[in-house]
Amino acid sequence: MKNPLFQTHAVRALAGRGLRWYIESPSAYVALFVFYLLTGYLFSAPFFLLKQAGIRGLVDFVPLLLTFLVPALTMGLLSEEIQSGTFESLATLPLEDWDIVLGKYLGFAALHVLCVGGLLFYVLILALCVSPSVGLDWGEMIGTLAAVGLTGLAFGAIGLFTSSLSKNQVVAFVSAFLICFVLFLLGKTAAFMPGFLGPLAEFAGLDSHIDNLAKGVLDSRDLLYFASLICAFLYLCVQRLQARKF
Repeated sequence: MKNPLFQTHAVRALAGRGLRWYIESPSAYVALFVFYLLTGYLFSAPFFLLKQAGIRGLVDFVPLLLTFLVPALTMGLLSEEIQSGTFESLATLPLEDWDIVLGKYLGFAALHVLCVGGLLFYVLILALCVSPSVGLDWGEMIGTLAAVGLTGLAFGAIGLFTSSLSKNQVVAFVSAFLICFVLFLLGKTAAFMPGFLGPLAEFAGLDSHIDNLAKGVLDSRDLLYFASLICAFLYLCVQRLQARKF
């Protein structure tokens, strides 16, 4: 019988270990503080100064913020273990490379989902403060949270891959930041590109996909875009680990 691609119990154990590492890590709390501080400002400024009831403004800046924060949270997922030699000990256990990659990734994903879930506090404020006669665009708010969530999950897969490329965490951070920033920038520069490059850059970049979601539009092409990014970089990470050339 063919061996399964990954072992569920091993992935779950590694994911739990990864989440506990974040909970015990001061750097995770610093990242969360910065995230909520800036998103709090982005929410409160339009709400209190411009009387705009919504959170769609988050998608204008949060993806850029995540290009810094996510690489900072993922840069040590593999590079730290490779540098310290604990990865080789991990590799001697009855684990597949997919077990390690999925476990590491899901540990980060759990933290990110909890982090995005914290943004529901702003939704609660809107629900309590906005008059029922005015109403709230729930589709837009759910779509905005989905856009932030999927962007972070895609960046997390990129960060995990770059963490497998080097023992140096700074190299892993810079590499992940550059890839994430290019994806962030592509959509914004698509209008200035000639010929077929414009539509290509628009599809490859984040802008059009997160903008659709933030409008409350659930398009399978946008979901496929994020799923493809995540799967592609997780696959590249597995291929890198299988090479074992650190």
